[in-house]
Amino acid sequence: MQVRYDLEADAIFVVLRPPTGGEAGGRRLDETRISHLDRAGRVFAYEFLAVSQGVSLEGIGADDLALISETLQPVKAIAVA
Repeated sequence: MQVRYDLEADAIFVVLRPPTGGEAGGRRLDETRISHLDRAGRVFAYEFLAVSQGVSLEGIGADDLALISETLQPVKAIAVA
């Protein structure tokens, strides 16, 4: 798993698994969340915007939710809900 934080963009990019067959694009979940799909149609990463205001994990599948929560838990400056 890989996490990249961009201070200027106020964004976090969380790669959960390698993309099968390469990247196929993103799907906006709402104004502050984007899921990134691989060529097999699986979500391999999530992008969270405006993270200084908190990160919503609502509606994310249970397996991915657990991975993201575990990864972001040590980051004290971000409120994960």
